[in-house]
Amino acid sequence: AEDRYASLSDREREIFQLVAEGHSNKSIAELLGISTTTVETHRSHVLEKLDLHSVAEVVLYAVRRGIIS
Repeated sequence: AEDRYASLSDREREIFQLVAEGHSNKSIAELLGISTTTVETHRSHVLEKLDLHSVAEVVLYAVRRGIIS
């Protein structure tokens, strides 16, 4: 199977992990020093690329990948 996660950019992976850890768009923006709009854009790209539709799915995916425990 194609590894969709491999298609994410470094920044997208960073945002994916922070979303999976339960951070809000606002807190991610503050942590990374970028705007919330930028976070939202990256976040929607990540969900689209991984074919995920909710934070719960993001968390499950991250746990399965061993990105968070």
